[in-house]
Amino acid sequence: MVTVKSSQKIFTDYEVASLTGICVEHLHNFAKKRHLGFIARAAEAAGRQADQWLFTLSDLMVLTTLFEKCSH
Repeated sequence: MVTVKSSQKIFTDYEVASLTGICVEHLHNFAKKRHLGFIARAAEAAGRQADQWLFTLSDLMVLTTLFEKCSH
């Protein structure tokens, strides 16, 4: 079971990884296959694009139901 604040609607990939116990690499691979989450692009000071995965509360619930914690 995962407990989150009711006011929080969006979660970063690192927040989801810490809440679910799924490592970030497995999280990204699973999200790509199942079309969960979305990539937010933020400009960095160097002028490059940074990719950050964002997940909704419903994405988080799907992940906790379908994916087990990583054992490594």
